[in-house]
Amino acid sequence: MLSKLIGYEFKSTRRIFLPAYAVILLLSIVNSIFIALPNAMDSISIPFGVLLTVYILAMFAVCILTFAYMISRFYKNLLGDEGYLMFTLPAQPSKLIWAKCITSTLWMLFTTIICCVSLFVLTIPSVITEGALQSSDFSLFLREFRFVLQNLWKEYGIHMFSLPLLFIIIGIIWTANFCMHIYACLSIGSLANKHRLGFAFLAYLGFSVLWEIIVLVFASISDQIMPTWNLDFLNLSSIAEIYVVALFFLIYYLIKLVINFVITNYILSRRLNLQ
Repeated sequence: MLSKLIGYEFKSTRRIFLPAYAVILLLSIVNSIFIALPNAMDSISIPFGVLLTVYILAMFAVCILTFAYMISRFYKNLLGDEGYLMFTLPAQPSKLIWAKCITSTLWMLFTTIICCVSLFVLTIPSVITEGALQSSDFSLFLREFRFVLQNLWKEYGIHMFSLPLLFIIIGIIWTANFCMHIYACLSIGSLANKHRLGFAFLAYLGFSVLWEIIVLVFASISDQIMPTWNLDFLNLSSIAEIYVVALFFLIYYLIKLVINFVITNYILSRRLNLQ
């Protein structure tokens, strides 16, 4: 049932995001064409400036759209009038929550990838016009790049792939926790009969302060209980230190993700208050 819910979410949201992504890529291609015409820049400087401004604004708009749509989909579908229909489906509230969270997480990742790709497309003409990608220079670049990869492999081995993969996983968990945290705050705000979004914003601020206090208390307790922790930590190799820090953040965000899910699932299962 979870896969069907995720598929339904993608079908409902792709009509918004796919055209927005197409506009971003189209604007980056058009701007890159203008950049590739340096001799004509005097006559097209004004249109180019307008298009570049539109491209930058479009990128900001897509990022804001992703964030706003993530909030509105959850609020309207599960906490608004549409909730009467959604909760009649033969699915547990936990599956409804995870369907929203997984879909929102993926769209946020897709938005990040599209923005990076569009920026890459935008910079290609400037590299070409400077002659950096001529056949001889490009072959030299490939040889140097392969030489760098070989040295990295000799120095770090499998870690040159495992560490980036670990950071990517942390980024995905962080994004999922960010979505689930918003859902938990919206769920808490739904307990109020009026000014729900206002109470949700207060819940967001309260959670932020609470987590900061918990981290500070944990850090102070760790220093008192394990005073030699820092010395032991310094005895690790540089790669081991990176792994330890990365795993710490991974566990930290996983704990926050679980807590936010438990809060959201409890309210939607036991304390549901639809408008």
